[in-house]
Amino acid sequence: EQESSSEAIAAFEGIALYGQAMMDAFGDGESYESARLVRNVGELLTSMEVSAANRFWHVWGSKSAEGGDVSSGSGKIHVNTYPSKYTKPVVGMMYDTMASFQTWFAPQDVVSYGIQLIPFTAVSERRDDPEWTRVLYPVYADACEDANEGQDGRFCEDNGWSIVQAGLLAETGQIKEALDLASNIPDIWNSDGACGNS
Repeated sequence: EQESSSEAIAAFEGIALYGQAMMDAFGDGESYESARLVRNVGELLTSMEVSAANRFWHVWGSKSAEGGDVSSGSGKIHVNTYPSKYTKPVVGMMYDTMASFQTWFAPQDVVSYGIQLIPFTAVSERRDDPEWTRVLYPVYADACEDANEGQDGRFCEDNGWSIVQAGLLAETGQIKEALDLASNIPDIWNSDGACGNS
């Protein structure tokens, strides 16, 4: 069982960044070549995982496994792996023979969406297709409101999911609105690790 694609992407991005930092530190020579290989492997693994995330974890429009091409505004085709009956824009947990919309640690929909987005790092711009973020944002915002209803109106704030909402809004291109949303998030979170804000 795997529960998030973004964590693997961030790990591989870290390998690439470590390799680059070591290249900068070593300069020329044998150590430099070893560091270059580390960077290249990290970049390759990051690229492969980004591709897999967009194929198996990020579910949106375009061509489904059942056929029926729908081109995005950019002219590219996204292949949706799942049957049209799977209507959620993410897969929460993936097993060998099953994909489901859930997490093992929280029943709220916003958590299943959010774990596909954390951590926000530089590679997030490659990981999160702009069309997918525009599909996901309103669903995420609604899920956050739904979760807040059961938690004194503060589930997303208290558990760190509101900062993820601001980051996702920025990825849709609504920078000013995202900055306004982020500016209204409290500096202190009430949960262990703040669910992504630690």
